Amino acid sequence: MNDEAISQARTAVENILTALGVARVVYVDDANGDAVTLEDVIAAAAGLDAKLLAEVMPELGEFIPEDPDVLRQKVRDVWARLDEASQKERAHAVLIASRRHDGSDTDDVADASILSDLVPRAKLISLSPPQWEEQKTKLLGESKDQRTLFLFDRDFSETGGDAEGGIKIIASLLASNDTESLICGLLTHTVTPETQPQQWEELSRTYNIPRDRFVVIPKLHLSKSPILFAQTLKFVALSPDFTDLKRKTKEIIAAAAAVAADRVEEVSIYDLDHIVFQVSADEGLWEPDMLFRLHALFHRLESRRLAHEGGVLEQIAGRLRAVSGIPTSSDLFTPPSSAWTLQREEMYESDGHINKNHLPIEIGDIFERVGAESTKRYVLLAQPCDLMVRNDGKRHPELQRVPLAEVACTDKAPYHSEEMPYFGTSPKEKWHAKFKLVYFVRPYILDLCVLNQDGIARLVLGSSAPSNVRPAWKERHKVISSLVNKIVRKADQVAPAAEDTGAVKQAKQKIVQDLGGVFFNDDLFKGSIAEADGIRTVTYDCKRIGRLSRARAIGLLMSYTASLSRPAYDRDFGTIEQCEEVTNDGQ
Repeated sequence: MNDEAISQARTAVENILTALGVARVVYVDDANGDAVTLEDVIAAAAGLDAKLLAEVMPELGEFIPEDPDVLRQKVRDVWARLDEASQKERAHAVLIASRRHDGSDTDDVADASILSDLVPRAKLISLSPPQWEEQKTKLLGESKDQRTLFLFDRDFSETGGDAEGGIKIIASLLASNDTESLICGLLTHTVTPETQPQQWEELSRTYNIPRDRFVVIPKLHLSKSPILFAQTLKFVALSPDFTDLKRKTKEIIAAAAAVAADRVEEVSIYDLDHIVFQVSADEGLWEPDMLFRLHALFHRLESRRLAHEGGVLEQIAGRLRAVSGIPTSSDLFTPPSSAWTLQREEMYESDGHINKNHLPIEIGDIFERVGAESTKRYVLLAQPCDLMVRNDGKRHPELQRVPLAEVACTDKAPYHSEEMPYFGTSPKEKWHAKFKLVYFVRPYILDLCVLNQDGIARLVLGSSAPSNVRPAWKERHKVISSLVNKIVRKADQVAPAAEDTGAVKQAKQKIVQDLGGVFFNDDLFKGSIAEADGIRTVTYDCKRIGRLSRARAIGLLMSYTASLSRPAYDRDFGTIEQCEEVTNDGQ
């Protein structure tokens, strides 16, 4: 670890404490009662290379003996010539250098020295558990005027205390009614950087401490990467204001929701009839969706008004901004985050929601081939208005084909494609809609997915539409049933019948075999008809598995149309270039 990294961490810690308004840092650890002996210094010095040892203990001179025994004796001789203050200073420097160099997982004494190197000495108060018990009443009282950060080691058993002593102290402090402004942290070796989030959550549940009231800091950060200690300390600084921000935002959301509900209630019966029923009937929409649209409009307007009223949110955001902007990033470790998953939730609707509720086909719907070795995925890129089913169960005009672009996971973006970020299950996956692999599918096959809660394109002949399907789609069920019945009748005409002679049966079987299911197969999806107990079912190997958000889907459609309208110039023969090999997908 270089001096620049240490200096950056020290500066970050000081800036965070200043931004937090912390006048003192109280650190309670049973290692604070241990005096550093000459033998500790000799053992630490033996593990350092000559150049580093000469830097932290210059009294040894430029020549550092290679023989361990000679080195030990030279350290003893130099130590004897130092006064008490110099001994403490050199011991402190040697222990810190050794701790950062040896990579040992546990060394509480050295870690205490590193902490004192990162926190301004004028602000740091290091106490043993017995000293804490003697001074806690005084320190807690003074913290009301001098904001104090309290850091506790977890395990006090080295001095005969409780192995869970530190976290129990934090729990008892934060359980009091007059400690809303207290800032507490658990600084421990029992938590690693990798297990910190889970351990933090578990300690919060076990000791009934709100997560926003304390933070868990791995001690390993001190020696391995002190900037990560500063980063975690920053979370301590952010927590109080972040809690206020969430609370205030929650209050605004609730207040705005009530106002929005009242405004919906105030809409006249004439407007409700026109907006909710007449417009919905014309467009084939579900009437409650229009009410929610009105509520969303009123809620957005009121939320914006309340958010800016009085400037409270801006004051809180300003304080958070000042702390969040302090540089504490590190390439060594990135704290686990659910941001990727949350962003994916915003961009994609789950198949369980859209299929269970029989939501209509929309631009951005994602389909998958099922029941075969291939499970390729495709995204629908038709214009939204063209996809709308009206109240008579038809589209106007009725579409003959709709485009589905293949969606593939590729390391390199294919030519003429658009990335679909946050698709798949991992940030490492890169998914692209391939505009050179677009299939034009009969829309009724996709419509069948709407009529089944599992999202499979399936129709039971002679059945009725599900009861909870929207009115326009109940009519759509009739239209699709009529269309599929015509296809089935055509297939039946060439299917062998019981009354056919042997030669006729053989001829029909040959025709059916040659057709290869042509009646039900589409260019992309394959269909089949099955019969059980007199009930016939037509099924396609197509399933709706999700939906891209409207805004992103429109963007994807624009990229697709731009790809179609790209200029095609005559081949340039004026420049001789090395032709690249063309791959199977046209790259």
